[in-house]
Amino acid sequence: MTKRMKLFLGGAFFVLLFVSCVSVSSAQEMQTPSEKTGFKEYTSYEDMVQYLKDIQSTTTEMLLSSFGQTIEGREQLYAVFSRPLVTQPWEAMTSGKPIVVLAANIHGGERTVRESLLLITREFATKGTPMNGLLDRLVIIIVPTINPDGLVRATRGNSQGVDVNRDWIKLEQPSLYNYVRNILLTWNPHVFLDGHNGCAEPYNICYQGPANAASDRRITDLCDQEIFPFIGREMEKNGYKAWYYSGGDEKQWRTAPTEARISINYGGFINTFGVLFESPRQDRDVGAKSGLVATRALVQYVADNAEKVMMTVDRARRETMQMGQEARGDIVVQMTKGPKPYKVSYEIMTTVGGTKDPQTGRVTGGTRQPQKVANADLIMEPIATKTRPWPYAYILEARAYKAVELLKAQKVMIEVLTEDREIPIEAYRLVEMTRSSQYDHPASVSSIKVEEETVKEKRVFPKGTYIIRTGQAMGRVITHVLEPETPDNVITWNKMDALVSAGRGGGRGPGGGVPPETAAQQAGRGGRGTGGAPPDAAAQQAGRGGRGQGEAQVPAEAAQQQRVNPVIPIFKLMTPTNLPTRILQ
Repeated sequence: MTKRMKLFLGGAFFVLLFVSCVSVSSAQEMQTPSEKTGFKEYTSYEDMVQYLKDIQSTTTEMLLSSFGQTIEGREQLYAVFSRPLVTQPWEAMTSGKPIVVLAANIHGGERTVRESLLLITREFATKGTPMNGLLDRLVIIIVPTINPDGLVRATRGNSQGVDVNRDWIKLEQPSLYNYVRNILLTWNPHVFLDGHNGCAEPYNICYQGPANAASDRRITDLCDQEIFPFIGREMEKNGYKAWYYSGGDEKQWRTAPTEARISINYGGFINTFGVLFESPRQDRDVGAKSGLVATRALVQYVADNAEKVMMTVDRARRETMQMGQEARGDIVVQMTKGPKPYKVSYEIMTTVGGTKDPQTGRVTGGTRQPQKVANADLIMEPIATKTRPWPYAYILEARAYKAVELLKAQKVMIEVLTEDREIPIEAYRLVEMTRSSQYDHPASVSSIKVEEETVKEKRVFPKGTYIIRTGQAMGRVITHVLEPETPDNVITWNKMDALVSAGRGGGRGPGGGVPPETAAQQAGRGGRGTGGAPPDAAAQQAGRGGRGQGEAQVPAEAAQQQRVNPVIPIFKLMTPTNLPTRILQ
């Protein structure tokens, strides 16, 4: 090699090195808007948008786009990081790498973990950082704010004042509908993070995984046995503390709610690691930086245990499909939480000194400091208290379109009969139904009592009847929303008000049901036309195989005396059965 060529190559090397250093430096030195204020102010929506655009311009390993718009028209931004860069969900799914979604700010005023996500976004974009190095092993999707309308107001709800974190089953609020449909149910992550503010001091981050007994237990166990202990150790190394959400006393530590309508539990129902981070009231810089450490730890665990994480999720999805296709197993319709079979130690905040009011017990004055609690109960064990057999499919009349809309929002595959067909079914009889205000539903069905024994009969269902097979990856969601005894079913959220009798104890109320019917009127739902059948004799309607098996006519007065509880028109097909259907588009 000539001296001239050596000089040329050497010069080219230094030019490339200079360009590379400038690129890295620009990404490293790009501060979040909150950092620029010394974390005295949170990053505004507008500044967040510009920051993400600026970060994207420094790297070829980041895509930036929108997954929808809020009620007030604000773009919901998300970023995709990977190496090599994936451009579509199917590319991510074929990459052989875990897909991780990092999201926050579903409650508009809870902005701490959101700042942590803006910090880690810069790290993923910056060559030479440990987080950027993990892009060879992970696909990362970042959603800094799910609820921009709430963010600009710094309120818990959205622009309508609705708590979006109670909408995961209904999907009635556009911001969450967009997130679930276009991120979670499109990219199908193995892990998703949901960042909040609200845990108990003296912890910097509190965490929790799926807490419902109906989700795959192996997902919950891996969270508790490996993921959270790893995060706790990483937090401790960096001078921070982490423990379970949400709070405790000298005897027990209480954990998150169990309803499917809440993010982490919904994660379990879609067979995904739903991970909750909650940041308590603390200095903003401490909150953002401790949240960054916890998020790094979560990402690092997934990268280091990629095969285990993917295998756990894939097995849960596969077995959910198999349970439905084979009509085996049980559905948890009612549950409670109990103590774990081991004792734990943790810290709580207590007031030392001060004056205690003898009447109220309230302490004024004094100082707050951590107190160690040992040998206490961790109230986190999901315990099924009632189950029902898992059916092959559910059958809904054509007029149950509101319930079907909820299922369609959840990307459930739905079929319709292409010809009339007699089908053996089981159904529940309604005993009592009560209504109360829940979140954004002023007359939701707060409780349902049904007869323990189901109605077993054959019914003729007309062309156009909906068939919902449970042998799908969304089978846990399907069974939960179509079983009337669960807390988040289609009756709870007023999707079947026109079909379900108010029965006993429910009354009409806003959106109420129809009056209780006689025995001669109740049995025939699901027949001709839009689902109603002409009232037949009581002997015919009891469902002993359809017409022609009994001709005795029961006078109306006698039928009223023999009045039975109305049948809830959610019919269960308990065994795999060939049916003439087509997929509903």
